[in-house]
Amino acid sequence: DERLLENRRSRAHNRAMPRILPVLAAAAACLLGAARGHAAPPNIILVLVDDLGQQDTSVPMLAKPTAPNRRFRTPNLEKLAARGVRFSNAYAAAPVCTPSRTAILSGQSPARTHITYWTLEKDTDTPARHARLDPPRWEVNGLQPSPELLPELLRTAGYRTIHCGKAHWGARGTSGADPLRMGFDVNIAGHGAGAPGSFLGTDHFKDAARKQRATIAPQDAPSSVWDVPGLSRWHGKDVWLDDVLAREASDAITASVRDGRPFFLSFCPYGVHAPIMEDARFAKAYPELDPTERAYATMVAAVDDALGQLVSRCTELGVLDSTVIVFTSDNGGLSAHARGAAPDGQKQHTHNAPLRSGKGAAYDGGLRAPFVAAGPGIAPRAAPEATPIVGTDLYPTI
Repeated sequence: DERLLENRRSRAHNRAMPRILPVLAAAAACLLGAARGHAAPPNIILVLVDDLGQQDTSVPMLAKPTAPNRRFRTPNLEKLAARGVRFSNAYAAAPVCTPSRTAILSGQSPARTHITYWTLEKDTDTPARHARLDPPRWEVNGLQPSPELLPELLRTAGYRTIHCGKAHWGARGTSGADPLRMGFDVNIAGHGAGAPGSFLGTDHFKDAARKQRATIAPQDAPSSVWDVPGLSRWHGKDVWLDDVLAREASDAITASVRDGRPFFLSFCPYGVHAPIMEDARFAKAYPELDPTERAYATMVAAVDDALGQLVSRCTELGVLDSTVIVFTSDNGGLSAHARGAAPDGQKQHTHNAPLRSGKGAAYDGGLRAPFVAAGPGIAPRAAPEATPIVGTDLYPTI
């Protein structure tokens, strides 16, 4: 009996060590830093774009530029990559949004959490029905509050935790739909739905207003699950959603710096998720593209502009050198639907070439994401880093 008990203790110890050692190392580093009078912990900005494919920027993630790299214009991401590192084998934890986003917050893979598809309504299975196959049993309500979530740990460590943009961790009607219940001190426009009703302030960011512009005023349009909450002060104004989010997030950064608090900003643009809409600010830069692809390219440009706003605010506040910035996506880019002509002239499954297929597919086109990191302790590298990484790595790394 004593030998059996000792074996159980040994197995429990071995299972715990992989989790305990990083915690001890981090604690020792913090204590050592405090003893030596080091500066405060770094600020952290995680830019998690929606549906941005690995090839959907002007920063080559592979060894050589591809046709999509040459058609997009993302100068702010280029600047970030120039002072940091880009990864050629960065993977999202899943080819759709909720499981990959919850993997970042929990540090656990979808196979562990059983969150394997996107969520919407409480206790509701969202996958389309198959004629002969039943879907697997999965956690249809998504991620729920826990003291072990990444923002909760950071808040306990003294960070002000800010969420801005798309959340989509838990189903509507559950606590997981509210970022304020998931460890964030500040929530800007995050809720349980994973797409915006509209990217335009003139539509009040409402789904019905976008679809019925010719027949109904935005303020009279009925509400929808897709309507973006919390931005009423921008209603009726000629503004783009992700630009508004960048302004709101920049103000939240300013407030945190003025209060002397390190901040963790989860900045999650609603772009480039459908509906594919044109941001008129950038349309003239893409005269050669068909209307759908031109609209998509302007959405990419809007996300890049939002990144530039965050970097500029950090620079103005004098905290850029003490801020780690990570830029990535929650899955591969759209290709099976909603897109226009790809560089090869086709309309499906080739937009992420040389990667195969796109969002929703378990091929590399659906799973590989752009990934750039820069900030204190990250040495600039000219060539892309080939080490495979996955979204769940962000939890222990941060």
